[in-house]
Amino acid sequence: MPQSPLLSLLRRHYPYVAKDFLGPMIDVLNIGRTACDGDLDKLLIVLVVAMRTAEDKRVLDLELEDVLSGAVETYPSLSTNVRSIADSTGIPKESVRRKVAALVEAGWIIRDDHTLSLAPHASRMLTDFREQLFQQAIRNHQTIGAIAAQER
Repeated sequence: MPQSPLLSLLRRHYPYVAKDFLGPMIDVLNIGRTACDGDLDKLLIVLVVAMRTAEDKRVLDLELEDVLSGAVETYPSLSTNVRSIADSTGIPKESVRRKVAALVEAGWIIRDDHTLSLAPHASRMLTDFREQLFQQAIRNHQTIGAIAAQER
């Protein structure tokens, strides 16, 4: 697979950009871990389920403000299941099952028989995480723009 010019640029400048990428990533993970009661595996499970929601094209019709205000009661979603989450994350299936049960009880995930989908409540509970993720994206964009400008 050919290497993209951007990837090559980042590799050449990694010592310069490492702190700009790693610092915000640490902040994102710490905020996510806190939101999930100190459990990074729970965060990963929620993110996998959230990804299935994001993959449903009907979600594009939703406004974040409507979700945060409580106006959205359920998401359209492509569902997933415990086995799929375990397979995609490497978390043992029994651990996923227990953590999903806790997330269902907390109102973050909706279980319908054996299928799982994200509850809008999870989006509200992850507001600080999402905002930090946005900040990380902005900082990454600025960092890449700065090193690209140096190359010119």
